[in-house]
Amino acid sequence: MSARALMLALAAAAAPAAAELRIDITEGEAGGVPVAVVPFVWADPGRVDTLSEVVADDLAGSGFFAVLDPGELPQADLRRAAFDWARWRDGAASYAVTAELADLPDGRVRVDYRLRDLLRERVVLRERQEAPARLLRRMAHRIADAVHRQIAGVPGAFDTRIAYVSRGQRRGREVYRLYVADADGHQPAALLESPRPLLSPAWAPGGETLAYVSFEQGRPQVIVQNLRTGERRVAPAPGASASAPAFSPDGAQLALAMTVEGDTEIFLYRRAAGSLRRFTYSAGIDTEPAWEPDGRALVFTSDRGGRPQLYRKELGARARALPIPGRYAAGADVAADGRTLAFVQSRPGGGFGISLYEPGAGTLHALSSGSLDESPSFAPNGLRLLYAGTAADGRRVLMLATHNARILKRLAVPQRDVREPAWSPYRN
Repeated sequence: MSARALMLALAAAAAPAAAELRIDITEGEAGGVPVAVVPFVWADPGRVDTLSEVVADDLAGSGFFAVLDPGELPQADLRRAAFDWARWRDGAASYAVTAELADLPDGRVRVDYRLRDLLRERVVLRERQEAPARLLRRMAHRIADAVHRQIAGVPGAFDTRIAYVSRGQRRGREVYRLYVADADGHQPAALLESPRPLLSPAWAPGGETLAYVSFEQGRPQVIVQNLRTGERRVAPAPGASASAPAFSPDGAQLALAMTVEGDTEIFLYRRAAGSLRRFTYSAGIDTEPAWEPDGRALVFTSDRGGRPQLYRKELGARARALPIPGRYAAGADVAADGRTLAFVQSRPGGGFGISLYEPGAGTLHALSSGSLDESPSFAPNGLRLLYAGTAADGRRVLMLATHNARILKRLAVPQRDVREPAWSPYRN
């Protein structure tokens, strides 16, 4: 039995405890800074714009912005007219994004975009980008990131990626695939296919290396794969059973759970030296480590107290249980600012949902209320969160939530049964 399966079994056997959870994350996109994304203009009149739709979708899904419908804009076609400040003066939008695109002789595309502050009637962001035509979607994500930073004061996370696992059937047999896709679920690429389970993808800083758990050899092993070269290697060493990898913020270490004489503990693997040292000592199961942003402590799951609970341990110090009520708390991820934990928590009425806990303030919020929600993963700016949920037909789906209660929705990916999401860091 895996560590996660054992944790779930322990939770199911425990009597539910009454715990008050303030539910303040709900569905919907109401509110937000009103932004107009005007259809982009191509120098070639035969080219059809699709980039503005990508930018609009990014901003609309951020939780910060309310993106106006193109049909509501004072000017929805700038191909034959200059931007008319007077026509926008009394409109609903506070900002407008416009762009001109042109094909270059070398096959690249040039984009000149502007962000206009309509209340002060001035351009607050102006930039030119050039990229191969095959990277147009990424260029749109970068524009959305820049707009997010200019208005919200923090960077967006649209030009990032996600990893996830799908489970399906082929010729009557179960098959697992590990995918990497854009943060909006587009352009998925399968890295690996296996008839045996694939679990727990984890990104290294820079977003070019991925660790994951594979049962290809019949036992759980942590594989580290370079996404550029495809090179794969086993960590910490061939022959060892390991799971739940997590890269340190500087990428120098890999925290993972290993079974030693029947006891599952957390170890730290120093990648350059190939050395391994034990991090936890308990009679129970210690697993699912998550680094704090400064790299000085880890939050992890343990049943050392008789039930699955979250613990925090600094390097060289004792582990301490986090004061979270309920009979089950596991699988944490730590936001980029270190202030918030997302984790799986049992619900008093049954099932497992995602909760948010702020250790500094001692506040606890229920984010979801599914029957089996798991694997929360923060965006690198800490403002959005992915997790695996369950659809009405029982299939596993990826859910996206924003930091401020405006959006809770399913992320569109083409695979029918998906789980184990992991949001990448910012790209180098």
